[in-house]
Parts: sequence; structure tokens; C-alpha cells
Amino acid sequence: MSKLVRQINHDIVEALAARKLEGFPNRRAVQDMLRNPAWEAGLEALFPIQERLSCARVLELCAPILEKLCPEPPEKGWGPFCYQYVCRVMFPEGGFAPEGERCGGGAVFYLTVLQLLLDREREALPFDPMLDFQFLTKEEYERCDKAREYRRFLTAWRQEFLYELMRLGLEYTPFKTLSHISGVHYIAMTAARGLAEAGVEVDLALISGAAAAHDVGKFGCRPGERVPYLHYYYTDQWLLERKMEDISHIASNHSTWDLELESLSVESLLLIYADFRSKSERDKDGNEIVVLYPLDESFQVILSKLDNVDRKKRRRYEFVYGKLHDFEDYMRSLGVDADLTGERQAPAPRKDPALMGPEETLEGLILLSVEHNLKLMHMLSNERKFGNIIEGARSTKSWQQLRAYLNVFEEYFTYLSARQKAQALNFLYELLMHREGDIRRQAGALIGQIIARFHLVYRKEIPNHAQNDPAEEVPFTLWSQYLDMIIFPDHKTTPQQRSHISYTLKLVVESMLHHARPGDIPRFLDALLAYYDEPERTSPDTAFTLLDAARYLPPKHYDEATRDKLVDFAAHFAALDDLRLVTAALQFLRETVRNIPRSHPQMARIAQLVEEIPSRQLTTVFLKCRILRRAGRDVSALEETLYHNDITSEVFLDNLKTATPWVVKVAGVELLRDQVERGLDAHVLHIATHFSNLVKVSERVVVRHTAGSALVHTLSLLRREQRNEVVVELGKGLEMGQYEISKYIPQYLGEAALYLHPSELDEQVLWLKGLLGSPNDSAVAGALNTIAVLLQHYPSYQQRFSEKPEAYEARRQELLGLLLQGLAHYRETVRQEALLVSGKLLFESPILDMGEKARLFALCYRKLFYLSQESASRDGLTLFYRASALAHINRFIAIRRLDRGPFTFEKPKRIAFFPGTFDPFTLSHKGIVHAIRDLGFEVYLAVDEFSWSKKAQPHLIRRQIVNLSVAGDFHVHLFPGDIPVNIANPADLKRLTDLFPGQEVYIVAGSDVVANASSYKAEPQPYSIHQMNHVIFRRAGEAELTGRLPINGRVIQLQLPPHLEDISSTRIRENVDLNRDISNFIDPVIQDFIYQNGLYLRDSQDKPMLNAGELEFQWADAPSAELLSALEIHNKHSELVRKSIVDQKDRVLVLAKTGSGHRLGHISYRMLSTAQLFASIPDQELANHVRLRSGGDVLLITSLYAEHGEQHGYYFQLLLSELLAHALERECVYGVFRPHSGALTPELEDLLVRQGFTPHPGQEVFWEVDMHAPTVLIQNLETAIQEPLCRNRRVLSAIRRGHERLQRALTGLYPGSLVLTLSANTIHHKLLTKITALNNVPEEPTEPRTLGENMCVPFGKLLRGKMVPNTVTKTLHTDKVFSPDLKESTLEAFPYYAPIPSQVRTLKSFNRPVILVDDLMHPGFRLKRLGPVLRQEGVSVLMVLVGILSGYGKDLMTSWNQPVDCVYFLPRIRQWFVEATLYPFVGGNTVRRRQSPVPGLLPGINHILPYAKPLFQDECGQETALNLSRTCLESALDLMQVLEQEYRILYGRNLTLSRLPEAVILPLCPDKGMCLRYDPNLSASVYLENDLEQLLRQNP
Repeated sequence: MSKLVRQINHDIVEALAARKLEGFPNRRAVQDMLRNPAWEAGLEALFPIQERLSCARVLELCAPILEKLCPEPPEKGWGPFCYQYVCRVMFPEGGFAPEGERCGGGAVFYLTVLQLLLDREREALPFDPMLDFQFLTKEEYERCDKAREYRRFLTAWRQEFLYELMRLGLEYTPFKTLSHISGVHYIAMTAARGLAEAGVEVDLALISGAAAAHDVGKFGCRPGERVPYLHYYYTDQWLLERKMEDISHIASNHSTWDLELESLSVESLLLIYADFRSKSERDKDGNEIVVLYPLDESFQVILSKLDNVDRKKRRRYEFVYGKLHDFEDYMRSLGVDADLTGERQAPAPRKDPALMGPEETLEGLILLSVEHNLKLMHMLSNERKFGNIIEGARSTKSWQQLRAYLNVFEEYFTYLSARQKAQALNFLYELLMHREGDIRRQAGALIGQIIARFHLVYRKEIPNHAQNDPAEEVPFTLWSQYLDMIIFPDHKTTPQQRSHISYTLKLVVESMLHHARPGDIPRFLDALLAYYDEPERTSPDTAFTLLDAARYLPPKHYDEATRDKLVDFAAHFAALDDLRLVTAALQFLRETVRNIPRSHPQMARIAQLVEEIPSRQLTTVFLKCRILRRAGRDVSALEETLYHNDITSEVFLDNLKTATPWVVKVAGVELLRDQVERGLDAHVLHIATHFSNLVKVSERVVVRHTAGSALVHTLSLLRREQRNEVVVELGKGLEMGQYEISKYIPQYLGEAALYLHPSELDEQVLWLKGLLGSPNDSAVAGALNTIAVLLQHYPSYQQRFSEKPEAYEARRQELLGLLLQGLAHYRETVRQEALLVSGKLLFESPILDMGEKARLFALCYRKLFYLSQESASRDGLTLFYRASALAHINRFIAIRRLDRGPFTFEKPKRIAFFPGTFDPFTLSHKGIVHAIRDLGFEVYLAVDEFSWSKKAQPHLIRRQIVNLSVAGDFHVHLFPGDIPVNIANPADLKRLTDLFPGQEVYIVAGSDVVANASSYKAEPQPYSIHQMNHVIFRRAGEAELTGRLPINGRVIQLQLPPHLEDISSTRIRENVDLNRDISNFIDPVIQDFIYQNGLYLRDSQDKPMLNAGELEFQWADAPSAELLSALEIHNKHSELVRKSIVDQKDRVLVLAKTGSGHRLGHISYRMLSTAQLFASIPDQELANHVRLRSGGDVLLITSLYAEHGEQHGYYFQLLLSELLAHALERECVYGVFRPHSGALTPELEDLLVRQGFTPHPGQEVFWEVDMHAPTVLIQNLETAIQEPLCRNRRVLSAIRRGHERLQRALTGLYPGSLVLTLSANTIHHKLLTKITALNNVPEEPTEPRTLGENMCVPFGKLLRGKMVPNTVTKTLHTDKVFSPDLKESTLEAFPYYAPIPSQVRTLKSFNRPVILVDDLMHPGFRLKRLGPVLRQEGVSVLMVLVGILSGYGKDLMTSWNQPVDCVYFLPRIRQWFVEATLYPFVGGNTVRRRQSPVPGLLPGINHILPYAKPLFQDECGQETALNLSRTCLESALDLMQVLEQEYRILYGRNLTLSRLPEAVILPLCPDKGMCLRYDPNLSASVYLENDLEQLLRQNP
């Protein structure tokens, strides 16, 4: 016997022993049974396995043993019996395999052998998707949420022989169930794995288990039962009994009709999709075969098989097929292998929405909806995430956020599990006590809806024997439970809460009736009607609740006996002396008599009991009159009271009283409306105004709605000026922005405004446009809702007023455009409201017909898609809003395509490309855009970066302003920001033309640009600007361009309207500085954006020009007598110093005024080798001490003098720093200060101390410093302060004080080591010299400007925002960004600038060699990340210029084969600091956060205490770190207090955080996490004092 057969025998023994069968009590018994030569020979004959094993052949192998186990074989043979036996194991109640008790042991033996042999088959043969299953490995499924259920599934799969059952079915039944199920599993898992690889959250264990189990119910169907309809039920039962609820939820709801549910999880979609494609066919011999069809072919196959396919059924099927088609398109877009090729496909290339054609845009909108639906359904189907959503909703304090959660439940609850629905119901009941009426109403309606549609299994057929399924009873149990909780609220609640809860009964009932299956309604109603049985035992509050609900019960749902009971109930309370109950009873009776004929027996009884009710209250009289008139009784006395007396004042008074019950107020509103309808118009204006006031201030929602409806109905009876007065007054409530007043106004203001004359309606539209620019979110939300209502009812306006169709259409477009502006809004809450409004109130509107929706959609579909993409936010709530809106839009698209066929959109023929800086985008720009668009162009606005000499707002800020401004302008688009188009670059213009194949492209340019720009003066070449078509606009008064233009293409000339002439960015900046209204220059919403974000304050349009500097250094290795005599040495030692310099051959470094020759100071020195030390320091001990400490060349400084005056100390520092840097470059490793004069002034001593020098003990004037590895400080604080404050004397003094304190603190890091301070200004000036030399241009600006061939590209903080003379200077805006935990840092685009690849592409478009400029090259952090991007985009780097280059940095550049030059070369650097980054609120590094702590200020980190652990703390000690941190905070506080004082003197207002960018160029707020908030109205010094206090508290 071979080793393989022995192993298989062993496995069979172990498997059978584990099952503990009756015939095999122990392992020995099994071994004895199998110890048979015939068995071993038969087993040996099966191997090696080269083809699929047949169950019959395995049965032959087992036959001898089966005969021993069961001498009397099953009646139909072992094969069919084993098939039935597994069915019996799975479904014990099904009556399968009656001989199971007798033959069961033999079946288990055979199935066990078959299972193990099929395992070997699977190992030996290639995978066959029609026969095999590739289940997840343990490592794979353990990562899934449903791992526990999947383990149970895999256990049941083997324990109950499911695969063996299906293999038996292939041979002993005519069905190919295995091929279908395995095919479904293969398709589902191929797609699921592809989605998972693409980043879609999909539970692989859940879909694998559901796909493999989805049809196991077919094996439970009994003879005579309809398998296609009942197998869902049996699948559900099998899975639930084995505690696989979540797998069952997917597997048992895989019918194609389940797609009619609005929202499904990705796992459900995958299963339905796979099941749709795996279909049974008949071959030519009539045998069943299974084919895995492509989706479209499968649709045709299924359609051909459907029974009784009428138009309605076909439409349903096309609808669900459309959803699957959209899902497949989504998968293909992600690179999923939908064609089952076995290879991962390439994802669809990303295309900017602005460049998509009509069909692509529509497809993009649909796929975006699918994506959001899947994301949201994953959140809802995941138990933990669903729990988080519930808790998030429970804890929110904002009604708007709560509404978002409720909208999600309303849209997506259908597919929640029973446990999740129970959770949701519990939470919704809590909301019935919410303070906001709208929330209570929505929660109540949702309770009714969820209970009515609680079980998806209701959609499936149930076997006759399973009528008492407990699951079916759950919704009725819940209904009874929640009815009781609503009608009898808990006694612990307050009276107001009980009132709120009980009020919602009618809403819950109404919602239930609307959504329940017709067959379930009687049971639901019986539970409710039981509460009406005993009126005499019902409390007044409960009775009122029940009467109010009874009014809304449709008579079609109850019989005569029920009507009698309800009338009896009302009669009981109508007889009481309780106005609230009497009114409620009369309202119910009034509703009842409307629905029965006058001859009905109940009519007389109702009339009699109504006549007996006392008529003391006007509303009672009114209701009695209505009922009795309907009953045919004499109501003249009642009408006398109502219509022949002036009763309006009394009703007004009652309606405004707080004590009047709301039900009486509703009747009062109806009474006033009746007065108007009766023609009593003496008080019609007052009544309309009264209704308007009730809409604004009534406490009860129902009163507001009743009053609003009455107001709209009344408006047609008013005169023109009265209507306008009422509408304007109603609008004032909206303008106030108080949610309590404004929340119900839009619904009725929108309808009411459509009764205005066209000119007055236009004024309303203009007013709404202004309101969109309000800083108040409630006011903006009200405006958006009003606009939506206007659009909903707008088609009726044509019937009311006669006007030109063009005017009507223009207004409709204006309204729709305003709504789209909300989608582009910069505030998240406004975007959320706009999403809600556009989805729910437009495309889901029951008021607008499909034709009107289609017209609106044709206008805005491109904008909808673009704005959904452009303003995409990771915010959870916005995801909810966007998913809901997209679901509404997608539903409209699906129904419209189903009923009317594909959309047809016209492709524009002419494209206008309008490039510009747009800083900012003004009404003048907008006027040009409109003029061009009205000529039939599709206009593309390109926010470009090619105006390099201007100081513009960041690219993304300007882009957002343009987007906000044109969001509502149709046929106007933002050109993609990642495709730079330089009109001077023919390659860019060719690319632009290629983007619009088959369309004419025109360049939009001003007449001054055409006349003066260098690109037009250059020689024409293929695709140059000369070959392009043009639209040229000129200002009023400018003559039309005549003569031969430098343009070969077609030219259209336009003139700017005179009223737009005075608009300029300069005027806008001036007005912003003065805090004036600028809405005449830009859109109102842009004005709000600018002021809220502190833009354009104290803002210059031009970049500052880098100048050559006023100071220069002069090196003299052998100073002449003339030079020495001119040196500034103003003391008694002057001659001695001069003589010593000559005698000892000192070198001299002179600081002089540039150009004038005026010398400001000098420093004399020598550089000594160790052999030269004794000659210069004639003291053996001292010379040896220096020799031992240095170990290399030594810098000996012998004198330092400077001109007396304010800058005395500054000159000292410049001379000493320059010499020290020079000495370091020459590899000096030790420094000594030993003056010729033998004397040291206090000022000079302080200077030396601040550089790290220490006096040698016992020596009078001998100071030394270790220069092996200096600490470098870049002094750049002046460059971080805005003009003119950076030149203010007090500010400069504060900067100097702080700088000196910082130097002293830094010497404590490494005592005795050099602290080298280098001035950023000096670095700037030296870089200027190097850049201009490289570019072969003068250092001073020339007139006219002559540019060099190369361009300067600062890519760090050095030279950012500055311009080099005669050189194209374009900053690459990058930033080192830390993660919130500071453990990681990356190089990213500076906030609000385009992504780095887009910026690099812009550099490429200049088509010039690049000189890269940065402050420091030591770790090479920036260039390490930028280099690959520059190479990828083909940017030619001529040279890298840095302020400071370390030895390590030089090695890096050499290894990268990159030329590098520097101002200062420092071979070794121990630590480096940039001064501004140590000052909180002035500089630092950015921290990645979702939002800024204060508009205009980025979240930042300074690596000092108490913000972060200093990087040097472990090396230098905590005390040193504390001292440096304290110094930085104190210096920053000193500087900030001075800045605040000088700013107040300069501008007459406080320098608060919101205005800090006016004083500091790029301020940062120290990051305090997401929980703490800065007050923008406080000053930075307040926070610095607090931080300093925190530091001292932590480190006393």
C-alpha cells in the first residue's frame, strides 16, 4: 500500500472516529473495517487523480463496507439515498430519507470517504469555477467583521456535507445546482476581491458565505413546492438555525426583485449581480447546463424566461437591470475583472468633470451615487459603525445634524437588520420628546414606516406549513409596544414631553398606513382601535391624542361598526366642558360627515349630538356650522354669528394667546380663511398679515402649517401692493436668521412670492441672492429652501402672469443657479443644506412633473457632478447629505431613462478659454463671461499661475472664489487646475486644442494683452498664440483694434459695459482695508468669504523685489596702509591695533556701505595650523591647551570694531558671523578671541557670550569656542513681519531683544560650542548675486525689463513671495507637514496651493531651465521628495542654490548628480534653528488637521515646550529644553505685545487673531487638537501668556 493511500486511510479513520457513529464506536473499529485488501486496492486505483471523480465510482469502492454496515440497502440505492440523507440532516422537518434511521450510518461513512477524496481531487486538478469553491483562508477571514459567522459556515459546510450533496446532485438529479452556486460564488468573489483591492469596504467573509449558501434552500423544498419562490425561505431557516444571521440577511434576499429596494449593501449587490449572471440553459439534448453570461446577455435570457411579461413587469425588470448595470460600470471603473479574464483590469483613467462630455458626465454622476451608496450602506450594515451613528445622532446638539441622521435612516433603513431596526426605533422614540417640532414629526413618521416595513421576508413566499413563523409577528408586537408608549407615555416624563409624544400618534399611524402591505393594515389598525373601546375610562389627555389620530384614519380601512365606535368615542368627549376635547371631537366628526352621504344612518346621529354642543366659542360655532350644513340642517343662526358680525379681532386675540389649545388655533385659522372665501374682504390684508405672523411665531408646527397654507390661498384675493407688502414682511422673518422664527417660512414664502408681479418677483430673487451672502447659516438655509420651493411651484407662474418666454426662462435659470451656488459654498453647513434641498425638494419632489425635472436636470447636471466632486468633504455628515442627494438624483435618472429612453444632450461647438489670475474674480470678469457665453460659447475659466510678478492669493483660494462666483452660471466651467496652459508655450496650446476634439477653441484676452504681451510679439510658429481663434474684450472708450492683428485665427471683439469699468482689484483691496461693503464689485457670497477669511487685508498686488542690499563685505588678506588708516577704531588703542595688524600679518574683513566705500567696521584675524599656535600665542601652556582642544586649524580673532551708533551691535554681529562662517568653510575647528588691545568692552563680551565663547580661566582677555560642530541659527524674524511693521523701530527693537535672548539660551545646549548666527537678509543679498550671475542679468532692475533665460524657483521658506530682478521668479509652494502625533512628516503643497505635481507642471509650461533655491541643504528633506516629481515632469534643473550647505548635504547632491552652490558651506552642523519657527503665532511647521483653528491661520507646531518635546531634549537635558522654551515664549510674547501696540496706533483697531495676517506674513496657531478652539477676537499675546503660564506650572 502506497504512502498516499496509507495517509488517506488514516484521514478516513480520524474523520469517522471524530463523528462517533454507531457502527464505529472507536478508532480501532474503523481500522478493522478498512483492513481489507479489496478496499486498499480500490483506493489505490483512484490515484493519481487525473480527472473529476464520480460519486458512483466512490460508491463502488465503498459498496462492500456499506453492505456490512447495512445489509438491507436503501430502496432507491445508496446514491439517491445519500443525497436525500444530507437534505434530511439540513432540514430535519422536511420528511427526507425515511430510511435514515436504518441506513444513516452507511450514508455518513460514504459521505466521509467522498469528502476526503474530493479534497484530494481539489488538490490535484486545476480550479474549475463551475465545480469548485475558493473559500477564504483563515488569515483572510479573520480580518473580516463577520469572521465568527464565516467560521460557523465553514464548519457546517463540512459537517453537513454540503459540497458532497451538490456533487451527488450532479449525478443523481437532472439539476446543475452545484454549477450554479459555484459559478455565483466565483463571480461574486472575483468582483469582491477586485473591489477590496480598489479600496472599497467589502466584507469578504460575508459575501463568500452568502454566495455559497444562497441557494441551499433549494435542498429544503419538499415535493410539489415551488422551488424558485420558496427556496429563499429555506435558505433563511438553515442559516438562522446555525446562528448566521448576517449571512442569512444577504443570502436569503438575493432575488432580482430585491433590487427594487432603494439601497443595498455592496455584499447584497454582489450576490444579486452574480446570481443574475449565472443562469441555467438546456443543451441540444435537453439537458440542463449552467452558463456564466455577461450581464447584458443574461438580462435577455432572463427576460425570455419570465412568466406573463406585460409592460409593467418588463419595466420593473428593466429598472432592476439598470441598477445592476450601474453597479457593474462602477466596478469596471475601479478595474474589477467583470469579464472574468483572471487578470486585474486597469482602472478607468481619472478625467476632470469639466472636460467630460455629456454622456461621461451623466455616467460619472451615476457612479458617484453608487459609490456614496456603498459607503453609507457599509457604515449602516456594520454593527459597530451603525452603533456609532446612533450615538452620534443621540449626542448631537444641532437640529440640522440630527435631521441629517434622520434623513439617512429614512433613505436607507429598509435593508437594516432586525436588530438595527430595533435600535433605530428606540432612538426615534427618544426623539419624540425633542424640542424641535420638525424633528418630532420626522421621527414619528419614521417609526410608522420602519414598523410597517420591518421584514424583508414579507416580500418572499412562505410555505404552507410555516404560517406561524415567529419572525412575522415581530412588527405587530413592536406596533403594540410603541402604540402603548405613545398613547401612555412614561409617568417620569414632564407634561410637555408627554404632550410632544402623544401628538405624534397621528403621524405614526398615517405613516404606517402609507407604507404597510394592504394585508397587514387590518392587524395594525385592530391594535389601535382597541384603545377606543372604553371612552369613560380614558383620561382627557389620552382622549385628545386618540381623537386627533382618529381624524386621520382613512374610512376605506374600517367598517361601519368601527365608525360607530369612533363616533361614540367622540360623542362622549364632545359632551364635556373642555374646549380642547370638544374641538378635537368636532374635527373628527367633521371629517366623518365628509365621507358619508347625507342619507347615511350615522349622519342624523352626528347632527343631533353636534346640535347639543353649546356654542360659546367662535371656533365651535364654525365647526358646528360646517358639520350641520353637510348634514342638511338649518344653520342660519350659526351663519348669523359667523358672517354678520365682525369676529376677526376676537379670533386674532385667541390665536395669539399662549393658553389657547393648538387645536382651537387651527380651527381659528380655518375660520378666518372661511371668512375670506365668503367674500368678507374688509379685513383681508389684516388676516393675511395675521397668517404671516402665525407662520413665524406660533408655538405649534401644525398651526404654522395651517396658517401658511391659508396665507397662500388668501394672497390671490389681495391687491398687487398688498401682496408685495405681505411677502416682504414674511421675508423679514427669514432675514433675521433666527431658526425659531424662520424654519417654516420658506415653504410658504416660496409659494407666496409666485403671486407677485414679475418686477416684484425679480426684486425677491435679487433679495434672496443677497441673503445667500449672509454670514448667518440659518438665513442662508432659509434662502436655499425658499428658492427650492419657488422652483417647485414655478410652472404655475406662467398661468398667473403674462410675460415673454425668455424672461420666464431666465428667471428659472437664475433661481436654479442660486441653488447651485449653495453647493459651492465655502461653509460646510450651507453645502449640506443645498445638497438636501437639491435632492429632496427638486429631484424627489412630488410637485414637479418628470418633464420639468428633466428640464432642470439638463441645465444643471454638469454643475451637479462638478460641484459634488469639487467640494467633496470627508466630513461624516456631509457624506450623509451627499449620499442622500445623489440617491434622489440617481432615482430620477433611472426612472427618466426607463420611461423616456436615454438622455440627449447637445455638445457645444465653440469653446472660450479665459485664462487669468482672477485675484479676485470680480463682477467685471463675470460680465465678460456672460457676454461670451451669450454668444453661444462654453466658457472655461483657467485660474493660472503665470503672472509671476504679482503677489496673488493662493491658487486654491482664488479658484474657490471663481467657483463660488460662477457656480450658478450655466455653460461656464472651471478649467482643470492640474493642466497648466501658458499662452506663450505652443505645446500647451496644442494640448488645449486636443482636449476639445471637433470643437472650435477661442482664447479670451484683453486688448491690452494682445497689444503688449511678448507672446504676441514673438515669431509665429505652429500652435503658437498667433494661430488661435480669439475673443478680444476692450474697455469702454477704447477703440476697436484695427490694422493687421498678430492673429491668424478668427477674431471676435467685445466691449466691456461702462458700469463694470470702475471695478478693479485695487479698489477692492482699498475697501477691504476700510471694512466697507464691496458687493458692487463682487458677488455677495464672495464678499462674505473674503471678510470671513481675512483675505486682501493690507495686501499689496506686487511682489517685493529683492535688492542688492546696503552693506557689503570686503576681504583683505594683506591690508594696505590706506585701508588700515581708514578703519573705524575710536579709542586709545587705535595705533596699537593698526600696528599689530601689520606686524603680525593679520587679515581683515571690512563691512562697508555698498557703492559708497564708507567703512562701518572691521574684524582682524588669522587662521593658524597647530604648528603656528605658539608663534601667535606666546604662552606654552595656553598654546598647548588650544592645540589639545582643537585638533585642527584655529581661528584667532585679534580685533573687532564698528562705527558707533544705533547699528553698532548689529555690525558687530554681521562681522563676527561672516568671519566664523568663512573660517568653518576653511575647516577651522576652534576659535580664539585675543585682542591686540588687551581690552574688552561689555558690549563685545556680551556678543562673544552669545556666540558660545567662554573665557579661559586665569587669562585676562582670552576667549575660546569649539567650532567642530556648531549650532546654526538663521536670523529671519524681520522677514516674517508684514510691511510697514517690519520697519517699525519698536518692532525691530523687540526682535533684537528676542534674538539676543535666544542666542544666550542656545549656548546652553552645548556649552563651549559655537552658536553661529546667520542673517537671512545677508543670505538673500548673496543669493541675489549668485542667481543674477547664473542668469547673466544685472542685479538692479532694468527699464525696459530684460529677462534672463533661466527662472528662479524658491521651493522652501527662503525668498518665498519675493522676486529676483530681471529673472522670472516662481515659488514652488511646499510645506513640511506633521501628523497630529508628530511621528511622521511629509512634503505637501502649502495649504491652499495646487498639489505639487500641478505646480511642477506649471513650471514646465514656462519652458525655461530652473534654478532651485532654498535656505538649507542638510537632510535634503524637500529635494528628496521633489526630485522625482521634477524629473517625471521633465523640468530641467540648472542649479540648486542654497543659503547653507552642510557636508552631508553636499554628499547628497553629489550622489544625485545634481549641481549645487551655496552662500555658506558648513562641513559639520550639530543642530540648526530657524528663528521664526521658534516663535508661536509667527512661524513653525504645519500640522495636518481637517480645518484651521481660525480663518486665515493654519494649525502649526513649534518644537518647544509646552507644545511638543524639543528634538534636542534627550541629548541636552530637560532643564536646557525648558530654558530655551521659556526664552522663546517670552520673546514671542514681547514681540507680539509690541506688534499689537504699534498696529493699534497705525490702524486704530486691535490686532486680534482674525487680523494677525495683517501683521505676520504666514502666521500659525499652535495646534491644541480638535477639541479646543481659539477665539478669533482675542489677541495672540493672551494665548502666549496662557502658554507661558502652563509651561511654568508644569516645570516650577
